[in-house]
Amino acid sequence: MEAVDTAHLARARELHTASRWEEACAEYAAADAEQPLAVDDLEAYAEAAQVSARGDEAVALLRRVFDLRVSADEPGDAAYAAFWLWWAFFTNNEIVQANGWLKQVGRALGPDVAASPWLRIPEAMAHGMTGNHSHADELLSAVVDGSHGEVVPWALCVWGQSLIDAGRLQDGLDRLDEAMAALLHDGLSPRVTPWIYCAAVRGCCLARDFARARAWNRSMAGWLDSLGRLGGAYLGNCRIYRSRLMCLTGAWPDALEEIAAVCIDLDGYASWVCGHAFYQLGEIQRLRGEWDAAEEAYRRAAESGCPTQPGLSLLRLAQGDVDAASAGVRRALAEVTATPDRLDLLKAAVTIYLEDGKTDAAGDAVAEFEETAGEMPTPVIEAEASAVRGALALSEGDAASALPLLRRAAGGWQEQDAPHEVAKLNVLIGRACRALGDHDGAQLEFSAARETFERLGARPDLVQLDRIVAAADADAETHGLTQREIEVLRAIAQGKPNRAIANELHLSERTVHRHVANIFTKLDVDSRTAAVACAIKQRIVEVGIL
Repeated sequence: MEAVDTAHLARARELHTASRWEEACAEYAAADAEQPLAVDDLEAYAEAAQVSARGDEAVALLRRVFDLRVSADEPGDAAYAAFWLWWAFFTNNEIVQANGWLKQVGRALGPDVAASPWLRIPEAMAHGMTGNHSHADELLSAVVDGSHGEVVPWALCVWGQSLIDAGRLQDGLDRLDEAMAALLHDGLSPRVTPWIYCAAVRGCCLARDFARARAWNRSMAGWLDSLGRLGGAYLGNCRIYRSRLMCLTGAWPDALEEIAAVCIDLDGYASWVCGHAFYQLGEIQRLRGEWDAAEEAYRRAAESGCPTQPGLSLLRLAQGDVDAASAGVRRALAEVTATPDRLDLLKAAVTIYLEDGKTDAAGDAVAEFEETAGEMPTPVIEAEASAVRGALALSEGDAASALPLLRRAAGGWQEQDAPHEVAKLNVLIGRACRALGDHDGAQLEFSAARETFERLGARPDLVQLDRIVAAADADAETHGLTQREIEVLRAIAQGKPNRAIANELHLSERTVHRHVANIFTKLDVDSRTAAVACAIKQRIVEVGIL
């Protein structure tokens, strides 16, 4: 079909080139109403509709493009149109339709064309999502080595994410760097550009390489800002990751404004992108203490098929429902296999289990985290490993061992310009200093944490810090004994041996032995009898419990 060069069509092409896609769609529609568009213009119209989140319109247009390409015996171009129609279904969570469409394409084009580079992408993604990373790598390697054009950076991004999910962080980041270099050097089409950007930043966040994520975000800032308000799921995904990076660096109001706007744009849009947006909204609201709003955001995320852990469990913990928090994170760990996602869950699990007094469970989570970290020695993962090990040591009464670990973790997060993470570690360091008798050092750490929490608007952290500082005043009356150590001391006063205490408090005997040693040190005694006598004299233990 020959192109019909009308005023509407000429204007549509100009608007398309200027990235004014919604206006371009109106002009394309007007031109198409005058006379059916030629296939190349129809494909451009479909691209504009897809980028501007006109999903149903894009699907109808892509079907027309596919049929025209098949009729004209243009199998390669037909396969390209088929991919984008599959992608439209996939991004809208219409997985059954997406898979059914691929089967139709296979019958219409034959096995040779159905194995074209673009149509290998869905197959590779399916293998990666089900944990068959080796097969996904094989398919994507063949696409990258044997193809040219935009399918190569697309395949590189899918490959990079598959490698990161499998725990091969540096290999995955290398593929993402290659894809981003192609984007910045060559420039890519409006449909491909957002995917490359989002995949690269997401992969960096999963790999905990936040410095690299911010670098790529800065490199694309001009493009993002030039588009104004990015509506719909397709481009809104870019803003989700921009919000996440804002949150990490402490720009919480900006992060909240950004993600709230995305959620408004996506309201009623059933897709995994929508779910991710609402999860990110819930995370910021949880950190700010807006618990009802966070609860609603997590609910909306779940409705779109997005996982809500560990955020929901951390919300329950903040609300004081430790049992629900523990059950939620435990269930999620039983399901999730992707390495980066497990690290997030394990980190949260340590916090929750320690608050719940489940020291052995926390120890198991720390051990798995450290084992994984040993295979992926990036600066942030090493900092996180130090933090969870330090928190465990502190809970076991070994402040001397905890302190250097916690300081190392704080230094790692400072290098990432992540003030909230640093402030949380300031609190733990302060507790360790206090346990070692350095009250001036503890006060300095608590003051630094308070300043950051107040600046960020982290109300739950401020409440927790107030409780910790108030407990410091009570420590003078309890000789610095922790709540757990007081529980052990009460059990000693009842004549219970270490094994019985361990069973009663759900601890290991080794942990109970350490608590007993700490009690002796803090009370300046050398026997269980002397410890009980001192505790009764100082009213740490009431005579009525004996």
